[in-house]
Amino acid sequence: MDNIGILIVDDHKALREGLKALLQVEPDFQILGEAEDGEQAMQLAQELNPDVILMDINLGEMHGVQVTRQILSRQPQICVIGFSMHTDPNLAQAMFKAGARDYLIKSAPAEKLISAIRRCQDRTPG
Repeated sequence: MDNIGILIVDDHKALREGLKALLQVEPDFQILGEAEDGEQAMQLAQELNPDVILMDINLGEMHGVQVTRQILSRQPQICVIGFSMHTDPNLAQAMFKAGARDYLIKSAPAEKLISAIRRCQDRTPG
């Protein structure tokens, strides 16, 4: 089985590092990179072509919804998972409209995040 390549996009370095530590112990996950803002996320998505992007909503200059829409317009095969501290259903809806396949709250159990990432692969055609 191929590894699932993951790009972590969050404006908080400590959170990116925590996610990386949590996810890289999974034998089928490979952390390809980390982005701290929307501009960097779009650039790394292009360069690294990840299978999955964990996308924070608050990214400073650009909103995670915009970044998701732009990345998926060029690379529709990428599975974006919205990952935010916001429980507002309108934000989740906006992420789904932008093309995200899932939306998780940062306080969700780690197992939920891990299974959401694996579910992305199940939906990949082929």
